[in-house]
Amino acid sequence: MSAHLRALRLVNFRNYVDATALLAPGLNVVVGENAQGKTNLLEAIAFNVTGSSPRTPKENEVVRWGADFTRTEARIAVDGSAGERAVAIGYAPGQKKRITVDGVPAPSLTNYAAGGAGARVVTFFPDDIRVVKGAPSDRREFLDGLLSSLRPAYARAVGEYARAVQQRNQLLRRIRDGFSSERTLATWDRKVVELGKTILAGREAALPILEEHFKDALRALYGPEKAALRYAHSGTLEAYSEALTEAHSADVERGTTSVGPHRDDFEVLLGGVNLTTFGSQGQQRIATLALEFAARDYVRGAVGEDPILLFDDVMSELDERRREYLAGYFLESTQAVISTTNLEYFDEEILRRTRIIRISGGSILETATDGARR
Repeated sequence: MSAHLRALRLVNFRNYVDATALLAPGLNVVVGENAQGKTNLLEAIAFNVTGSSPRTPKENEVVRWGADFTRTEARIAVDGSAGERAVAIGYAPGQKKRITVDGVPAPSLTNYAAGGAGARVVTFFPDDIRVVKGAPSDRREFLDGLLSSLRPAYARAVGEYARAVQQRNQLLRRIRDGFSSERTLATWDRKVVELGKTILAGREAALPILEEHFKDALRALYGPEKAALRYAHSGTLEAYSEALTEAHSADVERGTTSVGPHRDDFEVLLGGVNLTTFGSQGQQRIATLALEFAARDYVRGAVGEDPILLFDDVMSELDERRREYLAGYFLESTQAVISTTNLEYFDEEILRRTRIIRISGGSILETATDGARR
């Protein structure tokens, strides 16, 4: 048994003034009309469990309009024990987040994000189709986010590497403009390579495992056509230092670092076809779902626990067969919180075993477990 949320309180979060959601193990369906707060509730769960919003890097956006702070409080049942963990996050724009677990301040956001709440999450929001459809940076962010949720050291390396590349780029432009010597690059080369190798090693170890889970998920969602994930290097782990040195002249001319994990990508393939370039919108959406399911299985294999699944408006663009598969998948999960505008996407047997949370205008109107289609 893995961790699950029992309750979440939202204060001044998006369109919520002060509301509390009671959740159950297994499937929880959040239902309501559009623009009532369903997505915001899922975002608030992720914010509470990870310390950050999965929807925006501008976290002042999560503070309700006209308010000067937001706060989320959760009760989390850990490892199926009778006890629970109390987690709270307070945030005011311009100030440092205040994160406490059982009343004790979290040592750092990085450590907290890697399971400090006693739980982890895997999320799907409609915009996440960019992981397959979008730029290489979207796929790098997906992979680094997954690995950072498991290893604080990896998360720190990602942040330090980004800063080191930025510093190296500034030096490259100074060299190009005649204010520094190319000999001064050696120090930043060593720093960038040291951190970059940590990232490359983590990605290269993870991707084959993630690929196997992705194949299984896509086979269930799409069919028997062969699927694959293929890493695209700007410089391999073994040849990274040499490739960076060889790129000196070109890097100075452009004023930017051309080799390293910040320039890498991974291809999402179906039947040998790159879905980023040639996939239909439907294929890209299903492949994105398969990647999120693969992430769930990867987390389970790495830490032996199921993450909480937070899937927003996942049923609306799927056919009946896939809806039935997803409903069963979510129902058998340790905990899944799914948003929808229409309970007709779920059959009566599923709903009888589901907690229904009805939302309107930033208020939680009702929590029911009988699955009634009222």
